[in-house]
Amino acid sequence: MVKDFLFSEKKIYDSIHGFIRFDEFEKQLIDSLFFQRLHYIHQLGIAFMVYPGATHTRFEHSLGVMELSTRIFDKLCKTVRPDVFHLVPRKGSIEYVYWRRVLRMAALCHDLGHLPFSHVAEKDLLEKGHEEITAKIIQSKELESLWEKIKDKPIYSLEGRAFIQDVTKIAIGEKKWKEYFETPFSSWEKLVSDIITGDFFGADRIDYLLRDAKSTGVAYGLFDYHQLIEMLRILPSEDIKNEGLELGIDENGLESCEALLLARHFMHRRVYQYSSVQAYNFHLRRFMKEAFAQEDFTSLDRFLNLSDIEVIASMKKAALEKKYPGHEDAKRIIYRKERFKAFLIPSFISIEELEALRKEHKISKDKMTWEMQKPTYNKQSLSFPVARRHLNIQQASEASELLFQIPTSENTWLYIAPEYEMLIMSILEDWNTKKCDLS
Repeated sequence: MVKDFLFSEKKIYDSIHGFIRFDEFEKQLIDSLFFQRLHYIHQLGIAFMVYPGATHTRFEHSLGVMELSTRIFDKLCKTVRPDVFHLVPRKGSIEYVYWRRVLRMAALCHDLGHLPFSHVAEKDLLEKGHEEITAKIIQSKELESLWEKIKDKPIYSLEGRAFIQDVTKIAIGEKKWKEYFETPFSSWEKLVSDIITGDFFGADRIDYLLRDAKSTGVAYGLFDYHQLIEMLRILPSEDIKNEGLELGIDENGLESCEALLLARHFMHRRVYQYSSVQAYNFHLRRFMKEAFAQEDFTSLDRFLNLSDIEVIASMKKAALEKKYPGHEDAKRIIYRKERFKAFLIPSFISIEELEALRKEHKISKDKMTWEMQKPTYNKQSLSFPVARRHLNIQQASEASELLFQIPTSENTWLYIAPEYEMLIMSILEDWNTKKCDLS
């Protein structure tokens, strides 16, 4: 038991976290075709067209999330407050071993359902998001033998728990689980899932910021994540009478939280929502929507054989053949010519004004389009608790002014064919001038 729990027999070297260790069960999952497919799914979509180093994949990211999730879980269960001590599994207990195993497997599985080029065309091709496919993969026949092997081990069996269901719940998170299965999360299940998928402290977010920053060479995504993990705490929620728990932080870790949010903000501006990246993503999204709209992504056999490689091969073919679906967008990506320009539209310009502009200058819809993007984060995600001295708890909104100074407004992106670029730039300058005059 001790050997099986404490020692990992395999290891792999990661550019961010150093050696990542895993055992035979995790190796079987990593060696599965579904996980190996992540070798061919770029983490940042087509951003490598702008940042040549952005060729890292969901494979290495998923390993990193498992490593970070484990560090967070171990830290949380080691530093437990007296008022939640009876609600948290003690290190070495059956509950601790079980949930640690669930967490590590869920961390490895959390991105299995991603489409080629990650999020680029997800909204256009998947009705319910990649998490639905992730759930199907976890519960598929291909992984059934692995789950059975784990369940056969008494150390990974917990009375009243369904292992596969727990892995699925923790991997896809509370919001998506309720959307697909309409059953509630317990307070503990939500906390364990937040270790991976949490909007603020989640290992998924921490890893992609660090990994994306290193791969692109943009240093904005770097922050003191060691301090952040060290200061994480399991704190009682307002519903403590019903055994409510929340993921929070010690007051000495507030600066690392602020650094994380700043890193996230600047990475969105400099990488994720950089105008050239937005433009290439726009063309790729339109191409995939046209070329793969008839794909049956509910078929796991077909899904398994669809990766960035197949999409790139289709783009090359489409770029050469005018009759091929998505020819125009494929041509602009492959030959890097006549690419649309992406403009971030000021918030005071309405959709109605853009529509009027398009009609006034007789610009066709395939030459000018726009889309709304959600805020980079939600204000509600900053409502986490902060542990003050003498067991006092304060909300982050009261403990830090900086967290709420970073803008979260929605963005409107305008995509325009290159022949209209100067016209649009001139009009935008006029609108900005009028806005300044009015203010």
